Amino acid sequence: METDADLQVYDLAHLGLVAGIMDRMKLVETVDHQVGPRPNEKVSTGVALKAAVLNALGFVTSPLYLFSHFFQGKPTELLLGPGVTPEFLNDDRMGRMLDDLFEAGVTEVFLGIAQAARKAFPFPVRALHVDSTSFHVHGVYGSEEEGQTADAGDEALPIRLTHGYSRDHRPDLKQWVMNLVCADSGGIPLLYAPGDGNQSDRAELVWLVRRYRESLNLGEMVVLDGASYSGDNLRALEGFGWILRVPASLKEAQQLLQGEPPAGAWLPLLPGYRGLEVESEYGGVRQRWLLVESQERARLAEEELNRRVARTEGEAQKVLGRLTARTFACEADARRALSEASARLPFHRLVYLGVKEERKRGRVGRPRKGEPPRAVHYRLLARVEVDDGKLERARQGLGRFLLATNVLDALRLPAAEVLRRYKDQARTVERGFRFLKDPLFFASSTFLKRAERVMSLGMVMAVALLVYALGEWELRRKLLEGQASLPDQKGKPTQRPTLRWVFQLFLWVRLVVLEGRPRVLNLTPHHETAARLLGVERYYLLE
Repeated sequence: METDADLQVYDLAHLGLVAGIMDRMKLVETVDHQVGPRPNEKVSTGVALKAAVLNALGFVTSPLYLFSHFFQGKPTELLLGPGVTPEFLNDDRMGRMLDDLFEAGVTEVFLGIAQAARKAFPFPVRALHVDSTSFHVHGVYGSEEEGQTADAGDEALPIRLTHGYSRDHRPDLKQWVMNLVCADSGGIPLLYAPGDGNQSDRAELVWLVRRYRESLNLGEMVVLDGASYSGDNLRALEGFGWILRVPASLKEAQQLLQGEPPAGAWLPLLPGYRGLEVESEYGGVRQRWLLVESQERARLAEEELNRRVARTEGEAQKVLGRLTARTFACEADARRALSEASARLPFHRLVYLGVKEERKRGRVGRPRKGEPPRAVHYRLLARVEVDDGKLERARQGLGRFLLATNVLDALRLPAAEVLRRYKDQARTVERGFRFLKDPLFFASSTFLKRAERVMSLGMVMAVALLVYALGEWELRRKLLEGQASLPDQKGKPTQRPTLRWVFQLFLWVRLVVLEGRPRVLNLTPHHETAARLLGVERYYLLE
């Protein structure tokens, strides 16, 4: 903030957009109701959470690390309420806010926030996407964090910060797991649940959707990845409509993925995809299996296969070199060794060209006429070449993957829709994880030392994703409805901007208070369009 007598200048930028979205979803009221009153706090838990989300979406490289410094020069009374000044937004208040959220139950509090958001923003939900990711932690964690195991969503026990499968490729560090359930509309998160660092997705994700079925109003389709596909889980999902990827490791799947496809007509699916349906009763559950073939995946797999063939040719030459350096007692032994070595090569074969006879005699010099050799040995003559048969078998099934659904009525859920809903996983929950790991929003590591606060920080991250996804979905919807547009990065009109780009458009917006009269500077027509469509006019004095 810049001051000069009766002049104050505040950095407002896009924070009014973020604050206005949280107001519309009644974030503060919902959290304060769930947490309960805190009489001794000058800033309520709901307001502190709103401040944390503003910090998280504030375009700084270390969000929540320097909580108190972020609000210096920001119009905190406009954004957070009368009397809320930066000195009240310190690291101690943030810590107490995290403790309050843990005591109230982070999953339950997030559910309440998401339900309120769903009432304020009536986005459609046709499918729910369920997945998890890991966040590593720095520092030393003692036996308390590695004690009892808590199920995902179990609020009674803190999670275990421990080693597990690292999506961040940091197996040397301990970690925790974030589980999300997201709507197919905009990837809006509806459920957040923290899990142990060594959580097994096979068990936890299905248990999670079963436990919170009523809270989520799970009448929609559930989409999970292949880690959840097992006989036990399929039976546990009875009563749900589901789509899962079938693991390629299953024997039944391998026959379809690597062998000749069953007789039947291939169906055109999405552009670049075709599919073939078969029936299955894996795990005792009737289901449709959809064998999908992707042209793009097949092309990429073919390129990778060619690179592997080139790499393995050198290994085949080494194998041949070792064989040709040996001697054999007879030609049959040489041919047998060549055949065995050739069979072990993945893409090549060793072609027999003959043997070279080597005779050994008992003395040095020219042998006498008719003198028999003491021993006769044979050396191989051979070459390396690509085995077309092996290569053709390796090409079988390139670009294929297998999906399953228990919706048996193909009219209710056509094959193309099965594929479309599964592919939505990449633009919903997986996109949300990429957002959270972007250093401009959060980092892929966690710095808090207590597991309880790590669980609460995860909830702050999930709420930030909820606010961002809601804002982007609402803005795009309103632009389309009103046939309006905003400029993209090249200055061309677009009806599908990312909210991140819209945030950048507001970079130089300032709030000026001169002699007690506020005014917003640097507003342009496209700023006003975005603010009005998101319903946040009051933060930019447009009312």
